[in-house]
Amino acid sequence: MAKQYKKMQKKIYPKAPKETKVEKPIGKDYLLMGIFAFTLIVTIVGWDNLDAVNRAMYLLLSLSLGLTYAVRHADVSDTIKKYLSAASTGSIGLAIALFLINLYYTFVK
Repeated sequence: MAKQYKKMQKKIYPKAPKETKVEKPIGKDYLLMGIFAFTLIVTIVGWDNLDAVNRAMYLLLSLSLGLTYAVRHADVSDTIKKYLSAASTGSIGLAIALFLINLYYTFVK
């Protein structure tokens, strides 16, 4: 009788399945790391040859790539990831703006 009662309880009130958080596998991001290393090397090696605009542009580009890597691989909350992503987008936008300014001063003036 008790077994039948338990079966009826399971049919009437089924237990909710346990929610398991499935994490997507993180990629290796070799290309991102390679570009990050390349920009750091160009910035360090060419520091004496670069003017202030180019230095700022390469530093912002390196910062953006580092923040992008942090967004993908850091174990932080979603709100922190949003801030990191926004900072990465902002720094790449500033780097592009500095690149356009550098083009203007190099070829137009």
